[in-house]
Amino acid sequence: MRCYYHSDVESVHSCSTCRKFLCAACAHSIKGKIYCQDCLVAGAELAGLAATPRLATYSPGRAALFAIIPGIGAVYNRQYVKAVLHFAIFAGLSIIANNGPGVFSVAAFAFYIFTIIDAYRSAQAILRNVVANPRLLEEESEDINVPVWGGVLVLLGVLFFLNNMGVFSLAEMTEFLWPLFFVALGVYLVVDYYLAGRRRQQATELQPPPLPVTGRIEDDSVNPEERL
Repeated sequence: MRCYYHSDVESVHSCSTCRKFLCAACAHSIKGKIYCQDCLVAGAELAGLAATPRLATYSPGRAALFAIIPGIGAVYNRQYVKAVLHFAIFAGLSIIANNGPGVFSVAAFAFYIFTIIDAYRSAQAILRNVVANPRLLEEESEDINVPVWGGVLVLLGVLFFLNNMGVFSLAEMTEFLWPLFFVALGVYLVVDYYLAGRRRQQATELQPPPLPVTGRIEDDSVNPEERL
């Protein structure tokens, strides 16, 4: 059999992990076992990932524990939009349950349990993605939108300041205008989803077309004397 990496050289070993046939130059002996270069690189990446402290950030059990407070589990998973959405829906159902039919109390409790399960499963999915692609550790969460949340904090600060100055009563205004919060949040989610789709489409269009696959590389690896 020929070497996997050198088609003009006979193999003398095989990788103990992927079973690729290897010549003497491509065989790497580690603690009595033979490995190819691809398996060595993959093992080094996993070893570095295991030694990375940030990996412990995505703990499903810890995410479920934080989710006891609605929205905090999603914050732990760095899903900030989902955190606001979970808190808003739970708060809305709780407010309606105080002044409406008892079915809304059941709905609020069911949604509360759902947020805990969702935080646990989201942390599991994030952990699997990080293990499959270690580069994700260096990327920031896509849910972070600094300008929007900065504007929200400024608006809240202005409202509380005007309330303290006696310009208006924040409690009375909230009693009548709190449904608008859900409207604004829904509009933001729809617009953000639409814009994210356009960004993905533009990024796809800007990618260069794939190079055609030919046998040029294999031909170059053949011994020039064999061509003659």
